[in-house]
Amino acid sequence: MQRAFDWIAKGQRGLWLALAIFALCLALGWVGFIASDDATYVVGAYGWLEQFPFVGGHGTIRYPLTIPIALSFLVFGEGEVAAILPSLAYLLVFLLFTWRMLCGVAGRLAAFVALLLVVTCPLIAVEASIASIDIPEMTLLMGALFVLWRCLETGPDARRLLLVGALVGLAFLARETAIFSVPFFALLFLAGHRFSRWHYLWIAAGFLAVWSLELVYLGIMTGDPLYRFNIALHHDATIDRTIDLAGNVLVHPLIDPVLVLFINQEFMALMLFAVPITAWLCFGASIEPRVRRFARILALFGLCWWICVGAVQNLLPLNPRYFMITSTIACLLTGIGVARLLGSQTHRLRLIGLGALAILLATNALGILVENKNPIFGERQLVQVLSDRPRLTVHTDPMTLYRAEYLLRWSGTTARAVAEPPRAGEFYYYNPARSAEANAHMTAAQQPDYQPQSSWQLVATYEPEPDAMVRLLMMTGADAAIPGPIWQKLRYRHEPTHLYRVGAEPARD
Repeated sequence: MQRAFDWIAKGQRGLWLALAIFALCLALGWVGFIASDDATYVVGAYGWLEQFPFVGGHGTIRYPLTIPIALSFLVFGEGEVAAILPSLAYLLVFLLFTWRMLCGVAGRLAAFVALLLVVTCPLIAVEASIASIDIPEMTLLMGALFVLWRCLETGPDARRLLLVGALVGLAFLARETAIFSVPFFALLFLAGHRFSRWHYLWIAAGFLAVWSLELVYLGIMTGDPLYRFNIALHHDATIDRTIDLAGNVLVHPLIDPVLVLFINQEFMALMLFAVPITAWLCFGASIEPRVRRFARILALFGLCWWICVGAVQNLLPLNPRYFMITSTIACLLTGIGVARLLGSQTHRLRLIGLGALAILLATNALGILVENKNPIFGERQLVQVLSDRPRLTVHTDPMTLYRAEYLLRWSGTTARAVAEPPRAGEFYYYNPARSAEANAHMTAAQQPDYQPQSSWQLVATYEPEPDAMVRLLMMTGADAAIPGPIWQKLRYRHEPTHLYRVGAEPARD
C-alpha cells in the first residue's frame, strides 16, 4: 500500500487519478436538470440570448452563471448538458488550482487525498451534475482565499490583493451570500495579520471595482443601483427553517447548524474527522509552521462562513448546500491530515490514516448512492411519452407542465403538451406527485379536473427503474435486512405515473 501512495505522490499522477475518480463519482451521482433553482438560471441565460442587454430578477440576476450558460447554449446548443457545463467547468478550475496550491504547501500526497475527499463528498459530487450557483460561488471565493494566502506568504502585492477583492466581487454577483466572507477579511484587517492594515484596503478596492460596474449597469437599466439588494431581501416574504427542513433534524437554532454538518447525508462522516484533524493541524506542535499557518487561515474562513450561514435564520433555509464552503475546507484540511498519517514513519499511524481514508471514502460512496438522482421523474417521463408517441398530444396538470417546460423545449415537444383539463377522447398524463394536492399552479377548485375518473381507460403505467444501489441490494438479498420504511424510501422514491384516454370504457384484463 505504501508503494501505491509513493507512486501517486510522483508528478501529476495524483491529479489525474483524482480527476478520474471525479468522473466516476459524477457518473454515479448524475442528476441533471431538476426544474428548481437551475430553472431560474436557464431563464437568465435565455434572457441574455433573447433580451440583450438583460437584467433579470432573483436568481436570473446571477450573471457569473447565467452568462456562461448562455454562452454554452450558443456553443453546444440548447439542452440539459449545456446548462450544466458551466458549473462543471467552475469545479474543474477549482480542482486544478487547489492541486497546485496544496502541492506547494503540503505535498503531492496531501493534494491527492484532499482532492479525493472533495470529489467524493456527496454534496459536491451531486451538485456538480446540476446547474448550481453553489459551485461558482465556492470556486471564486476559494480562489480569492488562495491568492490571499500567496500574499500572506510572500508579502503584500497590490495587484494580487486587487484580484482577491475582484474574485470576492464576482462571487457576490454570483450570489449575495458571498458577503459572508466579509467577517473573515475584517478579522485579518483588524489584526493587521502579516502586513499593514492599509494593504487590506486593496481588497476592498478590488471588490468595489467589480461591484461599481454592476451598480452603474443596474442604475442605467432599472433606475435603481441597489436593485440586487432590493430583490434579494424581498423575494421571500419569510423564511421558516421549521417548514423548509431540507432534510435536516431541527432541535434548536443554536444547535441546528452543527447537526447539519454532523448528521446530514451530504457530508456523511467528514466532520467527525475534520474537527480533530483541523485542531491538530492548527495547534499541533509537530506541524510545520507554514502548514499550521495555512490550516489556520482555511479554518478561520470556514468557521466564519459556518457561523454566518447558521445565524441568518430569517434569510436562508438551513440547506446543506449553503455550507459548501465550510465542507470543502473541511475536505482540504482532512486530506492534509490524513496524508500526514499515511506518510508517517510509524506503522500504527499509517494504519490509522488508511482506516480513516477508507471510512471516509466508503461513507461518501454510500452518500452518493442513496441520493435521489431523479427528483423530477414524472416530468421526464412526460417528455419520454411524447417522444415515443410523436403524433400524440397529451394533457397534464399545470404544475407538471410548468416544471417540464425546458425539458419539453429541448426535446421539441412543447406544442404537444397541454395543461388544460382533458375532454372525451383526449389523452391525460397523471403525475400524482404534482396533482394530488392543490399547489401554486392549481387551485383546490381546479384540482378535481385533473384527477383520473373511473370511465377513463388506463393506457400505460410508468415507474422509475431502481438505481444501482437498490439493484445491488436486491441481487444480494440484503434488502431483507433493511427496515421496511427505509426500504420503501430507497426503492420507491416516486409514485408511478399513468397515461389515460379520457371518456373510454375502463380497460379489461
